[in-house]
Amino acid sequence: MNVFKQIAQLINQSEQTVILTGAGISTESGLPDFRSDDGFWTKNKPIQFSEFIASEEKRRLSWKRNIELHSLLEGLNPNLGHECVKKIIDSKQENFLITQNIDGLHQKTGTPINKTIEIHGNATEASCLDCGTKQEILHFHAAIKNKTQLPRCSSCSGIVKVATISFGQSMIDADMAKASKLSMECSLMIVIGSSLKVMPAGKLPGLAIEAGAKVIIFNREKTRYDSKAEIVVNDELKTICSKLLLEL
Repeated sequence: MNVFKQIAQLINQSEQTVILTGAGISTESGLPDFRSDDGFWTKNKPIQFSEFIASEEKRRLSWKRNIELHSLLEGLNPNLGHECVKKIIDSKQENFLITQNIDGLHQKTGTPINKTIEIHGNATEASCLDCGTKQEILHFHAAIKNKTQLPRCSSCSGIVKVATISFGQSMIDADMAKASKLSMECSLMIVIGSSLKVMPAGKLPGLAIEAGAKVIIFNREKTRYDSKAEIVVNDELKTICSKLLLEL
């Protein structure tokens, strides 16, 4: 039996499959890995969360960067990897997606938001840091472009930020708790395009393995859990996912 037939069989037999996606799935849509040698954070010094809170200048710089990212993301489309994820998520009501990505490409395929946890947030949205109310992101872009005062939250007048987890900012406890719970309850976890080096997301496959789940890893390079995984395929994701889609 070829390995992709075997993977499809494991997916069909699994009572609950959880998929964890990382930067590798989006690089094939043309989005550079933020942490790579030529990535965003090597060219732009990260703005610490404490700096964002304390400084109007840092908030404006953060929004300026978001305008650039927003422009890039608008021109990107999902790839075969995203389509493969959607097909697996849609195949059973219990299946769930956990993503480290902030680009919103999974949503562009129609993957249900109620079956997705974006543990690092979403760069196409904005929310109040005090009350959590979602805000219209383009109002903040306009303030930067027009060099006017940044708006405050429409509900409580709090400071509004892009809805991503910044350096020095705490993860959203409820999201991490749910991601951990899903990892410990699933019967199969598929890791797609993640080095599993960024914590705490990198620990999720370990939770799944400890709870008795099988883990499959698709990634170009080796990861820390390869030796404990049921199946590991090291290749370009477009190659892997095109072959798997034929079997699903």
